[in-house]
Parts: sequence; C-alpha cells; structure tokens
Amino acid sequence: MARRFGGFRGLLVLGVALALVAVACGDEEPAAPPETVVVTSIVEVEVEVPGETVTEIVEVEVPGETITVTSIVTEVVTEVVTETVEVEVTAPPAPPAPLSESKVRWAGFGGMAELLFFVAEDAGFFEAEGLELERIELGGGVDLFSALASGSVAFTQLGTQHGIRAVTRGLDFRGIFGFSHGPNEFGVISPEAAAAAGITQDSTVDEKFEALRGLVIGTGRPGSTTTTLAIGAMEQRGIDTSSEVELVPLGRGSALLPAFQAREIDAFFWIPPETQIAALEPGAVTIDFRVLSELEAVNWASYFTTDSYILEHPDTVQAFLRAVLNAREWALANEDDARAIARARFPDLEQAAFDASFQIDYDSLKPSILFSEDGFEKGRYILNIGKPEEEHNTTLMTAVVTNELVIQAATDLGIDIK
Repeated sequence: MARRFGGFRGLLVLGVALALVAVACGDEEPAAPPETVVVTSIVEVEVEVPGETVTEIVEVEVPGETITVTSIVTEVVTEVVTETVEVEVTAPPAPPAPLSESKVRWAGFGGMAELLFFVAEDAGFFEAEGLELERIELGGGVDLFSALASGSVAFTQLGTQHGIRAVTRGLDFRGIFGFSHGPNEFGVISPEAAAAAGITQDSTVDEKFEALRGLVIGTGRPGSTTTTLAIGAMEQRGIDTSSEVELVPLGRGSALLPAFQAREIDAFFWIPPETQIAALEPGAVTIDFRVLSELEAVNWASYFTTDSYILEHPDTVQAFLRAVLNAREWALANEDDARAIARARFPDLEQAAFDASFQIDYDSLKPSILFSEDGFEKGRYILNIGKPEEEHNTTLMTAVVTNELVIQAATDLGIDIK
C-alpha cells in the first residue's frame, strides 16, 4: 500500500564539475586537435526525516554530454540547481499482531522421531512465527499423554491410539498434523538369540517374529504406542504374549539399550536411535515395522493439542502449524542442512547409527501429513487386536483428528500438502 508523506522534502543538488582538461601547446608547434571529454556529474541527495537526516552521494556518467577543448582549460564550471520534490513512499508492512500466547510448552520423548521439531526450532521457524517453545523431555507416550491431559503442555507428539483412548475417556485431545508412513518402530534380537533360532537379517518378517517365542523382551511402558504395536504384531502372528514370551516393561530407550547390551533381555522394541545402535552388533537381527502389511500407510502418530486450547489460542495453533509446515518444506529441500541440525542434537552418536536413524525419520517426512479414513482405521486397529473386526468409524475419526487446521495453514503459506 502506497502512502504519500507531505512532510518529506527532497533537496536535489546537482553539481556539474570536474571538466578539467590539459592540452600541451607550444609556440613552435601546431595546435593540438580538438579533444572530447565526457562530463561526470556528482549528484548529492539530502532527505530530511523527522529525527534524522540521510545524505546519499552518487557519482554517474552523463551519456552524450561532452565538451570540445581546443586549448588549455583551467576553469571549473559549476551549475547548481535546487528543486523541491514530493516523494511517494511505500509504507513497510505492519508488524504481525502479538500472539495470544507466544510462550508455549512442547513435550517430547527424545530420539530421532522429534526430527521435524528439531528442524523447526533450530532453523528458526518457530521464532519467525513469534513462538518461543519450551521443550520438556518425558519418558514416552504414556507420560506425554498425561502432560497434555493435565494442561501442562500445549503440544506434543503422540500415537493416534492415544488420541482415540483420550476421546473415549472424555478428554478433548485433537490431532492436527498427521504422519501416514509406517511406524518408525523396530524390534532388535540379540546375536545369540538369532543364532539359536537360525535367523539372519535376510530372514522373512514372519521368521523373525517366530524367533521371539520363549525370549525375554524389553518394551516401553504398558499402553505406550511402541508397546501396543509390538504386542499387536506378535498377537497378529499367533504369539500369545501372556505365555509364550516374557515382556519386561523398562519404559524408555535409555533403559532398554543398556539392558540389551548387558543381555538382561534377549530382544526389545523401541525407536531410533537406540534400535539402530543395538543393530550394529554383528549378528543382531532387526524387525522393521514399516514393512508390516497391516500397518501400511497407517496414521500412526500426530502432533496433538486440545480442543480447548484451539478455541482459546487459535492464532498460536496456526503459528505452530505454519512453523512445522515451513520446516518440513525446508528440510525436504535441504537434506544436508537438516542432517546437520540432527547431528548437533546427537553429537555423540556413532556415525553409522546416526546415518541409519536420520534416514529413517527423514524419509518419514515425505508421505502425506493428512489423515485418511483408511489410515485412521489402521491406527484404530492397533487397539483392537483380538477383537471382532468393526465397521469404519468415521464419527470417531472426526472426534479425534482434523485436517482443517493444517490445510488452512498450508493455504496461507501457499504450500501444497496433497
């Protein structure tokens, strides 16, 4: 929007100078031929602004203006022209209005699964939206669930099954940014247990699951997404998890990995980077949940907030979504820079484990971030292992997640998320 400032006055001082030419001439010698000299003008522009004065001096060549000299010139010719002009100035855009809540808390659980959050924070996308994020780290999905339910955090990342549980218990959780790739969960079987079962990394998924019978298996907390997925996958393949395996709920990766390395457990289920560290042991065998057919394109996780927070701070929710959308676009276009951000978050991680962990979660940014009926139903299936198959419950999906808010943020940014 252009705005005219009547109080502005531009004083244009045009000094035409420096036409100095010397031509040697003697009594005994014929006169030198005429010489053409291009005039250089010095333009001084002084603009008076309330409270300050700005002066700019620019030197330019004036094309086509010449002086023809036939004798020595020692005189400087100056012409001064004073002109008052009215300047039209385009006003800078108004600063954005302050957010209704700019300092917000995010609950995370560590691991490479927070890659998008790390990029949004470390590359300045939250700051650009006027957000100051305080990150607290908790043990896993059960603790994240409690933090969001208590109102102590505004946003977190949870398995979709947690949202379903929350809503069926009368809580107002709302998924606002979905992940539709297969779960980034892995099982790791020790070299000794793998050798005893006669399996290798090249064995089929079903052969790897069969090797779990009789083993002591570490898991996250009961009810967590990783634990629920692990139990569901074993039960789906005919393993009675109450009698044919011994489940040890150690709670989080920082407890599972040392227990595995000390052989206090024979196998465990968790997420990168702990699973990728364990997989570096020669002879260890991994189970990749991303290839399980029953979980293909599942909406297995989401960024969650609550309906009450959305109603109270809709501008903050939109700012958060714009930040993570911009971070996702930037990361997908700048993989090396995203890798550097992740590396700074995990400086002590062995390079091979880091490379594998980063690639797993980086690739998970590529699929759609929208919820679909099929993807949501596969997320609901995780809760329904062993129960009679139910019809699609679109009413439940509408109660738990929404695409509307992220579509609005993407439209504001001109980002195609289809």
